[in-house]
Amino acid sequence: MRRAGLILNPSSGRERGPEHLEALNAALRGRFDDVATTVTNGDGDAERAAVAAAEEGCDALFVAGGDGTVNEAMNGLSAARALADVAVGIIPFGTGNDFAAALGIPTETDAALGVLLEGRELRVDLGQVNGRVFVNTSGGGLIGEVSVAVTPQLKTIAGRLAYLIGGAQALLEFDPVMATVTLQPGNLRVTQGLYAFAVCNSRLIGGGRLIAPNAVIDDGLLDVCLIESMSALEFVALARKVAEGQHVADPRVSYFQASAIDIELAREINVNTDGEVFSVTRCEYRVLAGVARFFAGEAPFAASTPD
Repeated sequence: MRRAGLILNPSSGRERGPEHLEALNAALRGRFDDVATTVTNGDGDAERAAVAAAEEGCDALFVAGGDGTVNEAMNGLSAARALADVAVGIIPFGTGNDFAAALGIPTETDAALGVLLEGRELRVDLGQVNGRVFVNTSGGGLIGEVSVAVTPQLKTIAGRLAYLIGGAQALLEFDPVMATVTLQPGNLRVTQGLYAFAVCNSRLIGGGRLIAPNAVIDDGLLDVCLIESMSALEFVALARKVAEGQHVADPRVSYFQASAIDIELAREINVNTDGEVFSVTRCEYRVLAGVARFFAGEAPFAASTPD
């Protein structure tokens, strides 16, 4: 008997998930003998539902939401030690849907289901920071402050414009932070003032901005982007290059790949990891190579092709 779990976040994106719930259940029940559905109501619900899906022996877990909902679900599977046992399908209902794009999942719901139910799987890497896994990107400095400013209510009202509105607010308030960055391989260590940093498993952030243009989701490495201290006006000019991935050639940007990165910060800052925001003075990043299973289409940021 094939079992699947469905986690739906009714608050993702523009809150359009509930209107699709019946159709999603019908589509999944056409392929699985049993479907256990959870509609989330608050923080941690998706993580707990993923743990339950693993414990109930689900073969697949479908996540209807954005990157934050996917983040919770993957941490649930990690906590249940079930990453290798459960294949994950993303139904992109979020504002950005950056990791769904990396997997080649269309944003239109019927098209997304069509790709997911073909059942082609891709083994991908996960990042890990301070014990929490992530699929897409973890960013601090101004990136973290933007995340605090971009509230769920603002996303509902403004959609992708929420990132521009939140960015303008954060830009006026954030001061660069001194950081010591150590990475492996090579045991390289550098101390500098940072305006922002991003540690990336995939390429996109904030609804399609190309923060890590060389990132590959199954290469066993994390891509790291460090943006040094500068004036707010200089940063605005640099940020315009990020959408096209042109910032990596700028001398104020350090871009490299590593399997392990430690960042020690001179003060506590906010870090956004796939929508989960926490305050830290130290980040310990590691790559977990090939540990996750995702249903995928023609994944544009993968070295391998789905089986």
